Amino acid sequence: MKRSKLNAVFLATSSALMALSANASDNPGAHQHGHAELQVALDGNQIDLIFTSPAYNLLGFEHRARTDDQKALVKETEEWLERTPLINTPDASCKVASAEVYHEAGDGSGDHHDHGHNSNGHDHHEHNEHEHSEGYGHSDFEVTQVLNCTGLASAEALLIPLTERFPEIEDLGVQWVWSGGQGSTRLEQPESSFSLKGQ
Repeated sequence: MKRSKLNAVFLATSSALMALSANASDNPGAHQHGHAELQVALDGNQIDLIFTSPAYNLLGFEHRARTDDQKALVKETEEWLERTPLINTPDASCKVASAEVYHEAGDGSGDHHDHGHNSNGHDHHEHNEHEHSEGYGHSDFEVTQVLNCTGLASAEALLIPLTERFPEIEDLGVQWVWSGGQGSTRLEQPESSFSLKGQ
């Protein structure tokens, strides 16, 4: 499938999946410490995903990084989210083809990080003036990844390293669409895998 057509399919799929859960901007109660969401579209050997989480789950704070230690933690977290497949097969065949990390927890000098081979010139995250206030209040991370995974069709289960890497994620809502239909599950600590077929 051509990349532009796949992107259109993914965006439509993501929109449909997001309609299943409340949009955080429309529902202030949707921002819950300990909870995160992962939305996944599988097509052949490719996975497109969106991961959203309160910054607290990943960093232990939500304000803009103030100290050198906090700035280093934000940078380390960004790099891990850019290079680590957020879903993988049991034989670790998934490779990150592209990744983008958005957040408001950095020092304000560059809170959108793009890593990948394919940039179609679209801005996937709209900012508003409230998001760029003094850095107080709720802050979220949003990560998009495109993964290439050999042997994806034969994988019995898919692994998610997020709950192991970030123990503050107490439960992770996972929603997916693939050629076999759609499904959802909730992973609680210390669960880190799910089956597309067993749900």
